[in-house]
Amino acid sequence: MTRKLFYQTKTPLDITDNRLFDTATKLRQENLELKIDKKIRDSSAGLVGGGAGSDHLQLTAITNAQIQSLEKKCLAQQEELTELHKRKGEHSQMIITLNQKLTECQRALGEKERALVEQCSMNVSLREELDKLRAAHTTVLDEQPFLQLRANAAEEKLRAVQDENNKLLGLLMEYKSRDAEVMNRENDKFLKLKKAQIESELAGAIRDIAGPSGLGGGGGVMDRFDFGSDGFPEGIEFKFDVHDGEVNAVRWSPVEGVVATGGADRKVKLWDVSKGKWEPRGSLVGSNQGINSVEFDSTGSHILAASNDFASRVWSVADQRLRKGARRSELILMSY
Repeated sequence: MTRKLFYQTKTPLDITDNRLFDTATKLRQENLELKIDKKIRDSSAGLVGGGAGSDHLQLTAITNAQIQSLEKKCLAQQEELTELHKRKGEHSQMIITLNQKLTECQRALGEKERALVEQCSMNVSLREELDKLRAAHTTVLDEQPFLQLRANAAEEKLRAVQDENNKLLGLLMEYKSRDAEVMNRENDKFLKLKKAQIESELAGAIRDIAGPSGLGGGGGVMDRFDFGSDGFPEGIEFKFDVHDGEVNAVRWSPVEGVVATGGADRKVKLWDVSKGKWEPRGSLVGSNQGINSVEFDSTGSHILAASNDFASRVWSVADQRLRKGARRSELILMSY
């Protein structure tokens, strides 16, 4: 719109200037012709002589009046031409200013058009992405019921598996308790048989001692055995430090004068006290926590220890090596 207004303003100015230039040129030409005509008449009047003096004066007066009139017109036209030149300069400056503004507007318009093109392309890409997202959303909505059904079926299957697992765990615990009872009964039976065997061996030994080959008569040797007698400790035999910390368990060996101790330092230590003084026999290692309980087997060749790491371990006393370790879920403890 600015470009159209500029062309509409520029065309009349050019036309007006051209007309004024044409008018001024015509006036100059007429002025020149009048001057030439005047010179010709003056020369003709001089040749005619004085007979026509009055007519010559009258013609001269008319010619002078016309010349003055033409000069006035020429002066007015020159002033008008000067004014038009001035206005032309103002209009030219205005045209330059308008051209600069037009250039700036065209540049701004070009930037706006480029920004519009970019925005249009971005709008197209966003619409395409929106269409893709809508399609994906529609797909998710279509798949949601099926996925929900699969999730419900998986939850039901999980609950069924958990119930079955709980049942199996219950059966396992029941079977383990039964196995423990069976092993405890077998152990009790073994201990009873062992006790009966020991009693029979002791009875045979007593009979051998109390026989005809014994010295001192019928019951002299029997009097030296004080069966069934009880008593209280009268004093401390000796005292010594065994562990770096608390002592949690102490056990005598059934066959030797050996004492086993367990403490918070995760070690089982063996001590020989048969000579009336304590001597270290060895240290059994391998536990991850403090020792809670210590027990020898019936022969004194192996030692069992339970610790706070939920495990029990067996060592051999002869070479002091770890033989076996088991968690609480794997080991069934039996009393000796």
